[in-house]
Amino acid sequence: MVHGMANTPNEQQSEIKRLITKGREQGYLTYAEVNDHLPDDIVDPEQIEDIIGMINGMGIEVHEIAPEVGLLPEAAPTNEDDET
Repeated sequence: MVHGMANTPNEQQSEIKRLITKGREQGYLTYAEVNDHLPDDIVDPEQIEDIIGMINGMGIEVHEIAPEVGLLPEAAPTNEDDET
């Protein structure tokens, strides 16, 4: 047993499985969805790239924005970088 960790390896796998299921249902995922579903302790860019590569390998595309961006009510018409 590992004490003091928020996410056990089983919980991490469970989150990633939910993410993959969502991707299969939608036919794609966005980077935001990937980040939202990843366990909090996965912050290393290489780990994230590996997970995205695995998702792509399963035939699920990962996009910057959802392909149906015009149908999403929360999406702004112009998506400029606000991370300065």
